[in-house]
Amino acid sequence: MISKVSIKLYFLLLLGVFSSCQNRPGHIRASGQYREVSSKLTDAVNYEMSDKGLNAVSIVLVDDQEILWARGYGYEDLKKLLKADANTVYRVGSVSKLFTDIGIMQLVERGEVHLDAPITDYLPEFRPRSSFNKDITLRQLMSHRSGLLREPLVGNYFADDEPTLEATVKSIIDSDIIYEPESKIKYSNGGIATVGYVLEKLKNEPFASYLRKNVLLPMGLTHSAFEPLPEITDRLADATMWSYDGRVFDAPTFELGMSPAGSMYAPVVDLGQFMKVLFNDGVGHKGHVI
Repeated sequence: MISKVSIKLYFLLLLGVFSSCQNRPGHIRASGQYREVSSKLTDAVNYEMSDKGLNAVSIVLVDDQEILWARGYGYEDLKKLLKADANTVYRVGSVSKLFTDIGIMQLVERGEVHLDAPITDYLPEFRPRSSFNKDITLRQLMSHRSGLLREPLVGNYFADDEPTLEATVKSIIDSDIIYEPESKIKYSNGGIATVGYVLEKLKNEPFASYLRKNVLLPMGLTHSAFEPLPEITDRLADATMWSYDGRVFDAPTFELGMSPAGSMYAPVVDLGQFMKVLFNDGVGHKGHVI
């Protein structure tokens, strides 16, 4: 169960992709005391977009079970000059990890897996090279304390061949554990990819479809997914990347092999819905999700 931190907790989620501003139908207008809040935040967004050359930003403000304000700025599609709004879809990066971990925690609550059992109980072949006499566990993987390398050798941010999750995790097996498990915090996309692969193996279903069916849709995140479904990517914002030496180029759109760690697609209204579920003790449209 997720305990409610505070009914009067406001959550602001800002997602940016890249130059200009404006708005279109598809937003939730702020009212009452929140008009001033939205005005000040709009000033801040406009400044950041101008300063960093962002072409699209969307934002949502949530109070308990109500989305108080949601809108977009800039352009979702630069060629068509299609303006961004609250329904514009972004690849949300490492926010994806929260949902992967929720998928595992559902199994923990049902007694199907144990966080502190050796990972080899679920993936017998997962034995990276190690000079340490200590097992890796799901708890360690989910909290970045497994000692694994940061990026998998296959399926990382720089690999555009779109390998499977299985191939990505198998590449981790052919690597060295850097630190003794649980001795240090070391951020690891490979670790969360492995967590997602546990779900895929235990449920005998592709990770993306399992997560959508058992986590995203029960929460009411109807326009989110871990795979580029046409109805979702049709609203995907254009994105630009730049390097320290001044190069500017389109952000890659290939699928990551380590998708459980960073490949979720979502609009801010869906992420606002996620916050409502958290504030509601883990209860979604179809009952308890976690």
